[in-house]
Amino acid sequence: MDMRDLTKSVLGLPWAISMFSVQQVANIVSPPPSVEGHPAATSTEPQLNGWVKQTYKVGAQVQNAMVDMLTLRTPEMDSSALMRMAADMQSAPLFQAVIKYGMPPVAWLDSFLVTPRDSPAVLQEFADKLYIIQLVTAVRGDLHLDDATNEPLPVLVERAATLETFPRLWAVEGLGNWYGDRACARTAGEDPSGLLTGAAAASLPPWSLTMLHAGIGMSFAKKTLDGLTPTSEPTVVRTAIARFAALCRNSSRVGYTGAALESLGLATRTLYPDLVSTVDREIPNVDPELQGYFWHGVGRAIYFDPMNMLPSVNAPWRSVTRLDQEAPNAVARRDVLSGLAWAITLVNMRNPIVMETFLRHHADVAWSEDAFTNGVTSSMMMRYDTTRDDTRLSSFLAHQPADSAIAAAWKSLITTPGEHALRVTYGELAEVPALEDLFHYRPPK
Repeated sequence: MDMRDLTKSVLGLPWAISMFSVQQVANIVSPPPSVEGHPAATSTEPQLNGWVKQTYKVGAQVQNAMVDMLTLRTPEMDSSALMRMAADMQSAPLFQAVIKYGMPPVAWLDSFLVTPRDSPAVLQEFADKLYIIQLVTAVRGDLHLDDATNEPLPVLVERAATLETFPRLWAVEGLGNWYGDRACARTAGEDPSGLLTGAAAASLPPWSLTMLHAGIGMSFAKKTLDGLTPTSEPTVVRTAIARFAALCRNSSRVGYTGAALESLGLATRTLYPDLVSTVDREIPNVDPELQGYFWHGVGRAIYFDPMNMLPSVNAPWRSVTRLDQEAPNAVARRDVLSGLAWAITLVNMRNPIVMETFLRHHADVAWSEDAFTNGVTSSMMMRYDTTRDDTRLSSFLAHQPADSAIAAAWKSLITTPGEHALRVTYGELAEVPALEDLFHYRPPK
């Protein structure tokens, strides 16, 4: 054992003891089923259960990452475990504490590996990502949602409408996720239908529809992916894909289905990254239309991967260098890049310094592939459709970097196509309606 491993073990002891104590309190309140014998106290993790075990594992990884940073090594974390914990725990205080108090120190230490010129932008991006994760996972508390909530969905959407424009979008997506989870839990094993098409949803305001569809799609994806493994029989994987597609189509409005379908890629890459190639391989045999949406969702998920969050991997952005590693072909790569650009734009719209720094490092990629601008403009149109009263959109479009080369790239790649998208393309898609096209790559006319 080297000094780094010894330090991790020493620092991990207090965290392990505290989590073991929490487990004992939980056992007193809800005693576990009796078993023969008594496990030897050889380690903490095997004696923890459920969310306590998840919290212990993620907290231990955060501590280990801090040690890695102090020794100037790339931190190692199981990103999918962290995101599954977020999905399972939602607004649980311990998870919120890890995000709010555990991750910022890691980012601060990691920022010493970044050049002074890039440091402000990548630290800002890290803060923006954490803010989004907090918004999504805290939606149940913010909107007063629980298992006993019975208010109609339009009433809950109006509650979300009282939020400030930027968090409103994320709250509606989280609301859709919760609504899908609740519907699945209340149908006694039957798959729900008509969530956004039935009479109860008839009065939903148009501005809420894209993100509500994205939210129920995430709920359906979690439900259908659970239990799959990379070694699952092809027929089992196809059945899961078909079930997911049917759930989405049976609850989606015309022109919005793609917003729900895209969540399969987001959920797979975020929660079960080892299933990406397995699911991709079987999609053409079940629902070929789903494939573009799937890879667009993968692109969004790559951006939110905790291992792509730290400042040291964002100047230059490691997610860009991983495009060819993750996408199996040029067609998939196009959607992945579009999804990645979509996420960068939407998350950091309040702070254009992030996109400016991205272009400083990756303007060559943005210039060479129209999928980048497609993702940027799609994100803008989606934001406009959801919260057109948000003045940050116009400020983002009008941003003028001080560097002349970056300013030229900004005008050509963001401002000019963005203005055209809002003035012309958005109206065309809304009229059809086909706003689902904002959730995958669209070839230029």
